[in-house]
Amino acid sequence: MNAIKIQPVIGISLPKIIREKSMLLVGFIHVLLFIFLSNNLNAQNCPTVNVVDDPPQFQWTHHPVGPNNPEEHYSGTMEVGAVTLTMNNGETLTTRAYRQEGTNYTIPGPTIKMVPGNKYVLKLHNTLPYEPLNPSHNVFKDPNASNIHTHGLHISGESPGDDVTRVFEGERGGDFVWDIPADHMGGTYWYHAHHHGSTFLQVSGGMFGMMIVDDANDGIPTSVAGMEERQFVFGFLDPGAAGTGGDVLMSGSLSSTWTTNGVIGGNICIPPNTWQHWRVAIADRGAMLRDLSFGPECEVMLLARDGVWRTVAPKDLASNTLLLTGASRADFAIRTSSNSSIQMNGNTIANIYVDGTSDTSVHPFDVDGVSTWSANRPSYLRDLRSETNVNTESVSMGARTINGSKFDHHNPTFTLPASQVQEWSLSGNVRHPFHLHIYHVQALEDDRDFEAGEYYDVVASQMNVRFDLNETTASPYFGRTIMHCHVLSHEDRGAMGWLKVEGGQAAPTFPVDDLGAPLYSEYYLLGGPQQPPAAPGNLVATAVSSSTIDLNWDDNSSDEDGFNIEKSTDGVNFSFLASVGTDVSTYSDNGLTASTTYYYRVSAYNGGGNSAVSNTANATTLPDGGGGSAMHVSDITVTRDALNGNRFRGVATVTIVDQNGAAVSGATVNGSFSGPSSGNESGVTDASGQVSFNSRAVKNPSGDWCFEVTNVTKTGSTYDSGSNVETIDCENSGARAAANFNDIIKANPELLGAFPNPFNDHTN
Repeated sequence: MNAIKIQPVIGISLPKIIREKSMLLVGFIHVLLFIFLSNNLNAQNCPTVNVVDDPPQFQWTHHPVGPNNPEEHYSGTMEVGAVTLTMNNGETLTTRAYRQEGTNYTIPGPTIKMVPGNKYVLKLHNTLPYEPLNPSHNVFKDPNASNIHTHGLHISGESPGDDVTRVFEGERGGDFVWDIPADHMGGTYWYHAHHHGSTFLQVSGGMFGMMIVDDANDGIPTSVAGMEERQFVFGFLDPGAAGTGGDVLMSGSLSSTWTTNGVIGGNICIPPNTWQHWRVAIADRGAMLRDLSFGPECEVMLLARDGVWRTVAPKDLASNTLLLTGASRADFAIRTSSNSSIQMNGNTIANIYVDGTSDTSVHPFDVDGVSTWSANRPSYLRDLRSETNVNTESVSMGARTINGSKFDHHNPTFTLPASQVQEWSLSGNVRHPFHLHIYHVQALEDDRDFEAGEYYDVVASQMNVRFDLNETTASPYFGRTIMHCHVLSHEDRGAMGWLKVEGGQAAPTFPVDDLGAPLYSEYYLLGGPQQPPAAPGNLVATAVSSSTIDLNWDDNSSDEDGFNIEKSTDGVNFSFLASVGTDVSTYSDNGLTASTTYYYRVSAYNGGGNSAVSNTANATTLPDGGGGSAMHVSDITVTRDALNGNRFRGVATVTIVDQNGAAVSGATVNGSFSGPSSGNESGVTDASGQVSFNSRAVKNPSGDWCFEVTNVTKTGSTYDSGSNVETIDCENSGARAAANFNDIIKANPELLGAFPNPFNDHTN
């Protein structure tokens, strides 16, 4: 507080005794003011209603090494179920939520805390009513099917780890293994539902919670570690999602609203003039950038973003505002000596009240009380900006696609060895924020509140980012890594892809008993007789030679024991051909007769019986001496990417297929750009038959970019240019099969028929 000063009257000289008595009076007044203000600061003025408490805490059961348990681990059961909540404003919401077994359903769910170096087994039980899975892809569906995703954790994405392709229908369950690395950075993370098709619905209804990794090994100052911690999930509930994907459960009188730990317009109580460590998670089904602001009465310091301590901490937020996405986390140090408030995009979502007794012994600085500090960094979060062993990729985010393609669980967006630092150029992600599972990415440039050198796991800025996939310098994980737009209505409908990592750490394993048998299971029934699995779908037969036909299909079940394959030569009378195991969705039929048509169908089976059969697919083997195939261009798409500083570049995506319309991988495509910048390009198609090219960037370009395919080569195949659907494509002028290239590049751009609406996240 500021001392009150009494100024002498100018020009008047007072006798000494009067001056002395005056000074005594001033001192007495100071004492009275100090007592008054101290009592005022320590007054209990926090409201008694709508008080925001920390979420409930998830309790783990410790299993030390002992008889029939050779591996120490921790376990606990999380349930998914239906609940009707009466909110603090009197409105109601019937929804799906999380709870620890034996406790109440809450929004947010219980906070899960873990310690680096430990193995955790989460048993997930879905108590919702059973509904068979919908075999369609990239649509809203399966409102009662669910799972759980550990957003931000650096752990394996393969089963039984953080594998979001695992799904549990109602009355089903399965166990997840989270091996937290010994060097995992302590921080604030979150979890949420992530079944492709129902993520938007379930997160809109409150299926999310905070997750914390202990930071005792991070080397933070004792003054920082000593601050009282508070946990706040600012969650946006959107009952407007009711009915999505066939939902008939979500209902109630609640309107869409922000909540703080489930409280609408809640009241947060904080000791006066006392630094606290606030762990904050933004949980919103949309991930557009928004301003999180604290009132001017507060002092606010930024300690961490997305679960990663700042390179140098703390950072003074002079404006008391931070720009965050709807999936970001931030760790703040906050203090105030008077009441204040919290706003989201200028709207008050919670109130802060000064309450209790002050404590000035803790603070966000180093132990000297003024200096900044740096935490210990694990290898996977080291500074990569000077690395030279770098692979580059481009990621273009769309409202329903990544790099022009919808999610395909058979075909990865990228397949990369675990041997290099990755530098990815992100575009389109301001309106479609980019999230990569497992790996945080390091920003290479400043843009608003994204800072060069800092790490994030959701990026809403067009920039280049890096992360380390080199297993000799970091800790990458083998197998599947999901990436997607974190506007969840976009992710559910196709804006998702995946990275296949070849090399790195293996998937986690279940704890076993003394005989080596697993103590846990990937999938099981919670009660009642076992049901037959869902039927496989989208069966495709492809002749690859005169004697071999390849089959692939969609695995639409999560509880099959395997698949039975049947074959026919007339399409009517089928006989058993072969069986394959669980999660297998391909088969090669060999020893066939040349120039002969064969028909196939597939069914899934388990202890509950056989599923219905898939669609029937057929293919005709190639003539004798075949084995090669003709290939052609089926599609060229040319767009442009906006870069920094009014710079743009052309992006061309070419698709190559064979004479049966099947994607051709491993084909070398040669072509050239013209327009604002020109140049020859060459690249190899991926498993989806696609390859993308980037032109040289140009500032304030004039005209459209065009791309022409000049040749396609692959050993054993021939390029049939006469079958090309198109050979040249331009940004706005449309496609042509074989035309005068110079005429095309002179074409005027057409006005866009559907300009993106920045206020509607469902537009493209």
